[in-house]
Amino acid sequence: MRGHIAKKGKKYYIVVDIGVVNGKRKQKWLGGFDTKAEAEEALPGILNIIYQNKNKLLERKTFGELLDLWLNTVAKNRVSLSTFQSYSSSIALHIKPFLGDYELSKLTPMDLQKYYQHIMTEKGLSSTLALYHHRIIHQALDYAVKMDMLEKNPADYVDPPKKRNYQPSIWDEETIKKTLEIFKETNIRIPVLLAVYTGMRIGEITALKWDDVNLEQGYITVSKTLMKINGQTYIKEKAENKNSYRIVAISNQVVEELKEWKAKQEKLKKELKELYHDEGFVCTFEDGRVQDPKYITKVFQKTIEKHGLPKIRFHDLRHTHASLLLKHGVDPKHISDRLGHSTVTTTLNIYSHVFDEKRRKVAEAFEDILKDQQ
Repeated sequence: MRGHIAKKGKKYYIVVDIGVVNGKRKQKWLGGFDTKAEAEEALPGILNIIYQNKNKLLERKTFGELLDLWLNTVAKNRVSLSTFQSYSSSIALHIKPFLGDYELSKLTPMDLQKYYQHIMTEKGLSSTLALYHHRIIHQALDYAVKMDMLEKNPADYVDPPKKRNYQPSIWDEETIKKTLEIFKETNIRIPVLLAVYTGMRIGEITALKWDDVNLEQGYITVSKTLMKINGQTYIKEKAENKNSYRIVAISNQVVEELKEWKAKQEKLKKELKELYHDEGFVCTFEDGRVQDPKYITKVFQKTIEKHGLPKIRFHDLRHTHASLLLKHGVDPKHISDRLGHSTVTTTLNIYSHVFDEKRRKVAEAFEDILKDQQ
């Protein structure tokens, strides 16, 4: 099976020789791509797909079959492992059960619109997740158009779900103090401490190794994130993103508690000897095994429920950290740098609720000024 690149208008296409049908040479045009380089890069993969599937690409397909084909031949090679896992879960748990049996060629924008309505009203998923599903569906259908399985993408004609800004739950100072006391008696004391005092993400906290912590000068280098997928632990370096790679200063109290925990780890190493998993992680079980994000969030939720604390996600400790800093007048530029946001605007947008309160106080302060002059 042969294929070559051809240009039509401003687009580049992959032209594949299907074979001779009724004495005539049959070709299939696939594309188009914005550049010749993109088409050349895609050519081997497309030839392989057509060879493996032969005439199946031209047969009637269900949308579910398309999703599987796109997921395992395109998405698998283009996205990170965690994103691929997320795509797979969304497709298996939600998209295929509702849309999987639809014949691809007969899938309409109305069918997609009904799906988004279904998952938000009947399944209770957020508009953010519905929009995420729309992007998955759109990519898969774009692939079908490029592979000449569809003439046009029905997702182009849908009004996508609108993402609503999430308002995080924020704890006040007294609740934070109470929480830190409660978690001193748990095995996730250090992850909670770091989330409260640094605003680091849970994946960044669990990825920390002692080499990343400078206890003498009081700072942490945040350069990687940890995730657990299908029981396997993965560490992803973040150094290629200058906004993710950052230095976070830590207070004296955090330094002292980390020193205390490190000393306990050293003691456990001597006691357990070869049974201790010495990989240098900061947040570990007593035998040295690294704690993963799912475990920490599970224990966190059970503990706050047990003690009657206001309901909050572990990630909201990050939001609490930033909100309290803003509330007490810390420069947003410093907070943005501390959190690893790409711009100060990102910080201001996320924590607009804090600034709304500050604006009201400014208005009230001006009113008080005039009252004092009367």
